[in-house]
Order: sequence, then structure tokens, then C-alpha cells
Amino acid sequence: MHVLSFIFPSPPPIMSFRKDRVRAIGVLKARADITSEELQTRAFALVEAVKALPIMQKNLLKYEVSFRSDGGSGELVKALGLRETEFSVMVLAETDSHEKMHETLTDPEYLKLLDGALQTITTREDFHVFPAEFVTIIDK
Repeated sequence: MHVLSFIFPSPPPIMSFRKDRVRAIGVLKARADITSEELQTRAFALVEAVKALPIMQKNLLKYEVSFRSDGGSGELVKALGLRETEFSVMVLAETDSHEKMHETLTDPEYLKLLDGALQTITTREDFHVFPAEFVTIIDK
């Protein structure tokens, strides 16, 4: 080992995107006229219907729904010096390719369920989606 390697260590390896999975992430703001409890009830019913679709069972590797928590969130946001989000729900879906994600999220049966969500949970203006490639940093 060269003496200078202690002074000038090798740079860490460059992170790379996972090759085995891609994601679609959706964030939405709930309609103002529904309570948190109604949101969860409606969302869980929608999740069960989505999960039952054959295209979802065929293509999805992961499907998660996260609900905004009021448990100390105001204090955390304040401590971080950031603005609290208006979003109520985050949906994460994973498949093994962008092509499968496109096939999954443009399936006619899924689009019918999405239309129902836009009528009962949120609005088109308040539902944001983006496809993503990602790097796993920590996974215990």
C-alpha cells in the first residue's frame, strides 16, 4: 500500500441506479371536505381494489401507501426549518421496468379506479405522479 493512500484515500464508489426496479411515485392532497378517517377508509378500499387487478398482481413488485401523520409533524417541520406539505398521501409502486410500469398504470381497469379516486379522494390538480429510478442507500 502506498503511503499517500492514507492521506488521499480513494474516492468512494459512485452510486448507481438500481437496474432491477423502477418506481412510480404519486403524492396527493385530499379533498378539503373529507376527514383523515374518511380519507383512510376510502384509500384502503381503493388499495384493495387496485391490488386485486390482474395487471397489478402480474407486474407490481412493491406497492405502498403512506399517510401523512399528525404525530409531531408540526414540531419536526419547524425544527427542520421547512414548510409543511399540503400532501396527504404518498403512493409508491415498483416494477422491473419502465415498460411494465407504463403497461400497469395505463391498464383500462386501473384507469377506471383512478377516475373513482379523483372523484372521491382528490382532484386531478392535487394528484402528482412521477416515474423514478432510484438508489437504495440503507435497507435494514
